[in-house]
Amino acid sequence: MRAVAVACALMALSCGSTGGDTIDFPLAAAGPADAVAGRPLEFSNDKGWHVVLSKATLHIGGVYLNESRPISGGQALECFLEGTYVAQQTSALTVDLLTPALQRFPALMHGTTTPAQVGQVWLTGARIDDTKDRTRILVIEGVADRAGVSKKFLGALRMGANQQLKKGDLPGAFPPCKDRIVAPVDAEITVRPVGGLVLRIDPRKFFGGVDFGALPNGTFSDGSKNTQDTLLSTNLHAAQKGGPYVFEWADDL
Repeated sequence: MRAVAVACALMALSCGSTGGDTIDFPLAAAGPADAVAGRPLEFSNDKGWHVVLSKATLHIGGVYLNESRPISGGQALECFLEGTYVAQQTSALTVDLLTPALQRFPALMHGTTTPAQVGQVWLTGARIDDTKDRTRILVIEGVADRAGVSKKFLGALRMGANQQLKKGDLPGAFPPCKDRIVAPVDAEITVRPVGGLVLRIDPRKFFGGVDFGALPNGTFSDGSKNTQDTLLSTNLHAAQKGGPYVFEWADDL
């Protein structure tokens, strides 16, 4: 549940001192810095497809910062990070990923000046455990060309009932949050009195390994029914350095 994320057990900053001063600060999200507002994003992926991405939006339901970095992938199977959460944003924002312009979340982020190491990006439109959530998390549209072949594509990915237990998993072994939380994203950030936190998201990274020629009917399904769907979903959740998500501090926010 979203309430779990703000409980004292996970958010010590709400219940006591984490060693830093409490502070509220702005949070904004944006597409890549080299995008041009009002224009499609053009790029080539590693399968040789030249892509013209004419629409790309991502719905973010929450952002969290934690002071501890997981050791040796120890958090790969967990939904919540160990250590102390030092900042939280629980308001939602649908981000236009085709513009470099900073798009502010509707509320300030609450946290402390304790240095953070990693962050979480929540891809959810309701409670983190709500399997009936029908929010369109990622919406994409464009055209891909390779060797004289042109393929239109589109997609509207949700993180609701389509993300059910994998075949053979025991009940509870794959809770919904595992499909909805991108973590741990590198976030070596120290909150300061001036400025705010920026989350840049590069939609080009969503299409690594994707073969548009093998995409049924040119449509990415939110049920992960084929290899191309699985690749897009996996890339959407990539938290490692060099992935789609980058945190930075902007003094002029």
